[in-house]
Amino acid sequence: MTERRGLLREGFFRLMNHKRILCWIFIVNLVMALLAALPKAISMHRVTAHSVEARRLVDSFDIGAFSSLASDPEVNLFSTNGQSLHFIGVFSADGYNSEVNLLHTAANSLNFAFLFVLFSLFLTGGVLAAYRTNRNFTTREFFGTCGSYFWCWIRLLLMMAIILTPIVLLGEAVLKYTRTLLEDSPSEKAGFWFLLASVGLLGFLLISVRLWFDITQVRAVVEEDSGMLRNLRHAFTLTFWNFPALFWMYLRLAVLAWIAFGLGLWIWARMPAAGFEWTILLLEFVVVWGFAMRLWQRACEIVWYERKFMPPAAIPVGTPPSRPPIAS
Repeated sequence: MTERRGLLREGFFRLMNHKRILCWIFIVNLVMALLAALPKAISMHRVTAHSVEARRLVDSFDIGAFSSLASDPEVNLFSTNGQSLHFIGVFSADGYNSEVNLLHTAANSLNFAFLFVLFSLFLTGGVLAAYRTNRNFTTREFFGTCGSYFWCWIRLLLMMAIILTPIVLLGEAVLKYTRTLLEDSPSEKAGFWFLLASVGLLGFLLISVRLWFDITQVRAVVEEDSGMLRNLRHAFTLTFWNFPALFWMYLRLAVLAWIAFGLGLWIWARMPAAGFEWTILLLEFVVVWGFAMRLWQRACEIVWYERKFMPPAAIPVGTPPSRPPIAS
């Protein structure tokens, strides 16, 4: 018999066996990000085109120039109101042609972010089923599986929102009390240490809830059970009876994702603004890495559930050939 791979290693092999999923998630995310950034890029171009001040952002990152640009009402950089998407003929000799408004829509960064969340939710059933069977699905099989679980995930998302509401309210209370400590406490560091401990506790609660709902999705796919309340109840027992092993598996991959994110931001902050192409490549690598870590987590969850709760495949035992009867 061959030696069984470790949990993380087996999850990694399943991730690599289905790397097309990672590629498609990244491509869709890139397209949506470009569409989300286009309105802001146009409004910034209108203000900065042919401007000497723009060199302060092209040759280096000048925080004063960026702050001035962000507060400009013509740019409205942090607005979440509806924007116009201009696709053709947006740039003219004077830098911007305001008459070309080919597709007027309320699509902005938040809209596209919401669409990507729905897209990711839609793919979840197909991703887990592919990791479960560990074989390449046809396009029809994959998207058929995605569609068959999509409504289940919508119901599960609503349940998750209900459970997260107290944690969000707790976070707001923590922030309010932290401000009070920072302003009124005689100890200078009391507010800081309270905030640090509170963020750690809230992060632990959020990770625990996410892990619980991950196992709910895994159980629904492996057991082919569409009853979300029943899955949620069983997954709660499974998750918290096996919490140390699951949390340790989940935390290691999450730490890898956060290390790459922090390192990417650290390198980005030290790269010259003129190296635009290298900056884009660096940040896209960080995005791909984050997606890969998340998919690796899902693959490991499937492997863990199979090994913990699914009976091993029966190994057929060969029977010796029967001897022909001896003639008397």
